[in-house]
Amino acid sequence: MKTTGIAAAALLLASALTFGQSMMKSAAGAGGTGSMMRSSTATADPKVGAALRAAASTGRKIPYTDLAAAEALAAKGPTVLFFAADWCPYCQADLRDINANGSRLGAVTIVVADYDKERELEKRYGVTVQDTFVQIDASGARLAAWNGGGVDGILARAKRAAAD
Repeated sequence: MKTTGIAAAALLLASALTFGQSMMKSAAGAGGTGSMMRSSTATADPKVGAALRAAASTGRKIPYTDLAAAEALAAKGPTVLFFAADWCPYCQADLRDINANGSRLGAVTIVVADYDKERELEKRYGVTVQDTFVQIDASGARLAAWNGGGVDGILARAKRAAAD
């Protein structure tokens, strides 16, 4: 009886894995990323991402240098760390939006951290995927965190977190 249960569990697991792989292939073939969640396999031209990260914004967007500098900015007004990867199409879309429409953010400062280089900062804030935004206060404490959304997402979430 025990071996029958183990065999049944193994068959069920194998069936689930096969089904999951076929669903991922189906999603990828339909123009998806191959996953129900954002996938790190979706890539864009890293040169474009680097240019967008370095480009001027109509608002307050600066490159990340260190946490003390970000905390100093947060002491003056709402500050959001943006963990962007140059190869990430979602990050590129958000950077385009921030560059073009950053003036809508008012006093919110966006500090762009390189997702592929700032591992300690990611660990501190629990960041596990690119295209993550983290609002911090003057002591560096995490006030809010979310993925994607561009300027509208920042306005909706940073203002709510600042009001808490």
